[in-house]
Amino acid sequence: MNEAIKQFLAGKAVPGQFDINVDGETYQCEQVLRWLPGRRLVIKTRHHNASLLLKLFVPNKKGWRELSREQHGYRTCMAAGVAVPLKKFLSDNFAGCLVIAYEYLEDAEVFTLDGKQQTQQVQALLQLMVQCHMGGIYQQDIHTDNILQTQKGLYLIDLASINGQPGQPLSAKKSLKNLARLVSQFVPDEQRILLEKLSTYYQSRQWVFDAQAHSDFKRLLDKAWHKRKEMYLSKCFRACTMTVYHKDRQQEYAFKRAFLKHIDESRIADIDRLVEQGEKIKDGNSATVVLTELGGRRVIIKRYNMKSVWHFLKRCWRPSRAANAWRQGNLMNLLGIPTPAVLGFVEHRLGPLRKRAYLISEYLEHASELSQVYADEAPKEPVLKQIRRIFSLMREYRLSHGDMKASNLLLTENGQVELIDLDAMQEHHYDWTFERAFSRDQQRFMRNWSKSIDASKLNNQHNL
Repeated sequence: MNEAIKQFLAGKAVPGQFDINVDGETYQCEQVLRWLPGRRLVIKTRHHNASLLLKLFVPNKKGWRELSREQHGYRTCMAAGVAVPLKKFLSDNFAGCLVIAYEYLEDAEVFTLDGKQQTQQVQALLQLMVQCHMGGIYQQDIHTDNILQTQKGLYLIDLASINGQPGQPLSAKKSLKNLARLVSQFVPDEQRILLEKLSTYYQSRQWVFDAQAHSDFKRLLDKAWHKRKEMYLSKCFRACTMTVYHKDRQQEYAFKRAFLKHIDESRIADIDRLVEQGEKIKDGNSATVVLTELGGRRVIIKRYNMKSVWHFLKRCWRPSRAANAWRQGNLMNLLGIPTPAVLGFVEHRLGPLRKRAYLISEYLEHASELSQVYADEAPKEPVLKQIRRIFSLMREYRLSHGDMKASNLLLTENGQVELIDLDAMQEHHYDWTFERAFSRDQQRFMRNWSKSIDASKLNNQHNL
């Protein structure tokens, strides 16, 4: 049996490229697309100069059940006329695995809204949902990664998560719940665009779309968003396709899998040396910030120091600031608030006690602190608009930054404002705690500007 397949069947990660030999035929794995430990492996392969997508399942009870669901989903989509990649073959003993093979769509991309084609894309997406729901298709795991856009139109994938019977349209309740789950996958700004066009879906189903229908759908969307947020953030602290996660008595760490595959893991164990050898940006008692190279790219490492024994005793039982910054950075990604991509965090531990912690994040070339760029004048309107949007989203989702000084907003070379230093950011469950913390953020932001600046454009409660 192929070594990579042995690793998959044992629940271990497989290399990015390997060969599978079956009955004298060779399938060259070019890319691992998805991996669920102990369950499923999805790979792009090359066979006879043609690309195939293989879904491999562990040959146990759960694997047989998932393969059966995959086949049911494929048949349901074909009956409903929903575009899916064509099935090439099926096998119950493919190098010791269960497998279903599909054509690989070379020009396919994950569905995203493009500013130039938004109107057409939104219409196509809503019509796809109409087609699915009228054809009895309810995809439990509906999200943008499961919708591919090609020159021929939109394709549905991940067919194992499809429920329903062909020819039996879904009820209004089930249809709208599924649609709300899909809309919740987009960042808030894009959600608003989809909500503006929602009448298209209702009209196609011959339903009334009025203020009450809009309000009811918004409640479904808020519930779906909260569930999606909790599920996404939980993936930041467990091993999955997105994240490499490890925890023992000496160390806890999580990294974006796409980043970690370029790193020798011994460098994680020796992260202090990277900090000591890096270019110092800040060297304070509470934190040391350096610019260094890791995984073939320039990154920022922020080390959170323990200032004293008392500081250690105060912090050691609580989640580290690095872990919180890692969580909040991923949340910013969900909200569409620009921030340097968080790539990973490391905690040194003594059993349950936390010691030093480290955050690794993207380095923004040619970015400057907002307070330096506008040291002698108020920010221009395009920048102000972005600042207002950041404050608006933080208010809508009840987030406080904790250290909202102007130096924690960066202006990139292309004019984008990015929020940094997220280790004190909090989500608030109560209005009174949020309003107090958010007000402090606003006041701290305003205090950073020179008295020579006309702050009237900034100091507007409706804007900030």
